[in-house]
Amino acid sequence: MSQAVAVVASLNVDHIVQAPRIPEPGETLMGFSTSRELGGKGGNQAVAAARLGADVAVIGCVGQDEDGDEYLNALAAEGADVTHVRRSALPTGRAAITVDAEGVNSIVVVAGANADIPAAAAETAIGALPSLRVVAGQLEAAADATERAFAAARERGVLTVLNTAPAADAAGKLLPFSDVVVSNEIEFRQLTGQDPFDGNGLRRGSADLFAAGCRWVIVTLGAEGCAVLDASSSAHVPAVAVRAVDTTAAGDSFVGALAARLAELPGDPITADVVAACGFAAKVAAVVVTRHGAHPSLPTLAEVCAQQEGQPMASRPT
Repeated sequence: MSQAVAVVASLNVDHIVQAPRIPEPGETLMGFSTSRELGGKGGNQAVAAARLGADVAVIGCVGQDEDGDEYLNALAAEGADVTHVRRSALPTGRAAITVDAEGVNSIVVVAGANADIPAAAAETAIGALPSLRVVAGQLEAAADATERAFAAARERGVLTVLNTAPAADAAGKLLPFSDVVVSNEIEFRQLTGQDPFDGNGLRRGSADLFAAGCRWVIVTLGAEGCAVLDASSSAHVPAVAVRAVDTTAAGDSFVGALAARLAELPGDPITADVVAACGFAAKVAAVVVTRHGAHPSLPTLAEVCAQQEGQPMASRPT
């Protein structure tokens, strides 16, 4: 197998409601529209990397249901290797997403089969992919499976990228096996107790993550871009200014693009490589937020290049 990127992936079916705003607790709002799409943080990351030209393998679990059939077919259609996606008696994962008029979303996830990824199978999958350069994971999929996959990757010298979304206690046991940690501002606060918009807080919180075992910390800051830190330096990567209509999958596309770009490197990255990869990932995320949905919003490499050149892009169907 020639896969350069593997994703230990959550694979969900998204049920999306467009509404004027995110409802308050106990409040009922009238929405504008509904849609059903394939998503899940890991699935989004895998599809994002595949559309950007990476050879991708997916390690995950779906139900023995029509949703699982649909998701496997969709991944295969993207060119992803689904050999290591298992079937479970649990239903395929689901997410309920509300998107407000400004494109901001609120998400509730039910793990379903994502919690049933066999840890031993995830470890075996890493060994069965000899061309691996990067393994990515998040906290929607079974933590034990992600930990075993990351540990196996580390033993082989394969770069590991942990997206700490959604923030959970499981992050603590994954940090020692994570070369790159990607958090948004909320997750960073929950992980470290520090404010990433404060320079001292950003450095203190990142120092805790370095002490836990990671090599680079990337904190995405929405319209403020992202910060990239190693143990001795920091850099700021600006966001690309666009009008957002839906931020669903923006963070996932960033991680998928980061993994795809790092997998292209001929050897172990240096900090300048990580900063450059984040600049590319920011351009990808800027395309995503101008479109609705998860998989429908993820661009091809040609579409990212067209955005950089100021050419019009056809919207993907939603």
